[in-house]
Amino acid sequence: MKKALIATALIGVIGMSAAFAGHGGGDCGGKGGHGGFGGRGGDKMGEMLTEKLKLDDAQKAQLETIKQEQGTKMDALRTQMQEQMKALRAENETKIAAILTPEQATTFKQMQDDRQKRQQERLESMKKRLESNTL
Repeated sequence: MKKALIATALIGVIGMSAAFAGHGGGDCGGKGGHGGFGGRGGDKMGEMLTEKLKLDDAQKAQLETIKQEQGTKMDALRTQMQEQMKALRAENETKIAAILTPEQATTFKQMQDDRQKRQQERLESMKKRLESNTL
């Protein structure tokens, strides 16, 4: 019973690690992720501000500078966060591996390898979709 609970907890931890890894590792199609000035909606937001506020050319140029600065800062923050999450996952996996029997450790390693393979396949699939959308 206790081993079943440990196995269930491990699967949950691995699943969460995979979910978080999936959010941070790929290109989201634009700077800044999903929105804000640097995101996929950044151009639309800039267009909306330009249109609704009737920005002149100087203001449009300043807005573009602001968007670029935010995009750069968001990229740096995203990279830092991904590195921290990667380190935390590695730490957790080391702790988990330390409590496993040799047989469990082999299964755990295989689970990790399988997860990494699935992530790589998803990344390649996403890249293909992005390439076909930009052509």
